[in-house]
Amino acid sequence: MSKYDFERMLSPIEPATFFSEYWEKRPLIISRSQPDYYCELLSMKDIDSIIRFTKYKLSGVELVKDGSKVPPGSSEIGNYINSDGVPDINKLYNAYCQGYSFVINGLHERWKPVSVFQRNLEVFLNHPVSINMYMTPKNSRGFAPHFDTHEVFIVQVEGSKLWRIYDSPITLPVLSNQKDLPKLTNELSAPVTEIYLKAGDLLYMRRGYIHEACTSESFSIHLTAGVHVFRWSDLLTAAIAALTEQDVRFRESLPVGFLQQDKVKVSLKNQFQELLQLLADKSEVEDAVERIAERFMGGMPPLPDEHFCQLENINSLNLDTIVKKREGMIYRVIKKDGQVGIQFAGNSVMGPQTTEQAIRFIVDSLEIAIKALPGLTDNAKLTLIRRLIREGLLVVGSAQSFVGN
Repeated sequence: MSKYDFERMLSPIEPATFFSEYWEKRPLIISRSQPDYYCELLSMKDIDSIIRFTKYKLSGVELVKDGSKVPPGSSEIGNYINSDGVPDINKLYNAYCQGYSFVINGLHERWKPVSVFQRNLEVFLNHPVSINMYMTPKNSRGFAPHFDTHEVFIVQVEGSKLWRIYDSPITLPVLSNQKDLPKLTNELSAPVTEIYLKAGDLLYMRRGYIHEACTSESFSIHLTAGVHVFRWSDLLTAAIAALTEQDVRFRESLPVGFLQQDKVKVSLKNQFQELLQLLADKSEVEDAVERIAERFMGGMPPLPDEHFCQLENINSLNLDTIVKKREGMIYRVIKKDGQVGIQFAGNSVMGPQTTEQAIRFIVDSLEIAIKALPGLTDNAKLTLIRRLIREGLLVVGSAQSFVGN
């Protein structure tokens, strides 16, 4: 598995320094003079194979030039989508030679090294991450000045690119703020900073900073890791949803005539304040976090790591076997309906309260000797571990690296 993770992406900046001085505050530029720093993630040599074998559909690959996305049927380059809905690689070659940048969206869904990198970021941050690839030929510009509504890490893989960063007129914007973009870009002043990113460099921008980029004497390939943060408003929304299921007053309709009748407007305001107080008094942060966790982890697939081989040998486990959690796993102990269990990427395993001590031991340990599981009979230990391997959380580890017990 790739060792590219959050700490390696930021090196030599420490995560604590990053979060105290830059996160959601101001841009960070890391110039390394190490052109091969990200070479294991992607190279230009991989692009043909990615397009040819992953069979991206229409929305997966986009062409852009001088601030405009190119429709698939554009007369400028002809229809670059085949009849089966996938990009025509020869048309993409031609477009690239004409100065078009192209974007491969969701590369983490199609390319294993980037997929592992993306999951490592999610494990560290506990926020959803998506990774797109941008390839731009020499002397070209792709997108017009714009801002993003997610945190942005620009990982310069090959080549170089000039970035212009302007002021952040809206602090931590949301999607609805994008309607203001035309006015904001028309009023741009001089850039706050200009940076010429070279291979191995990193740029971080909080959401809201207007930016643009172009190439000169070199092509450019960069990955954009977009962090689609859960906001406090998301947690409050989840708390309201949880309370709505429990209290009928949150499920009642707004009074008839609330838009026009003054008496009804007064009643509406009073009841609104009452419900806000109920939210403050009765909502539980654990219920809200549970909903966020399910939204985040519920559909998260495990990383490909030859897990079928684990299943084939599941019956050969014995009490001396050492197991460990699969790489790229986000996991936590949950309690529900009188049971206790582990929630992890794309799945959860629940059991009786008698398994809680063993489950917490598994969550807290790097590697575990099956015989060391507390609070269970030998047979129950093997049953639990086999189930956790079968359901996708654990794999067999190695005695040499055992650090539990």
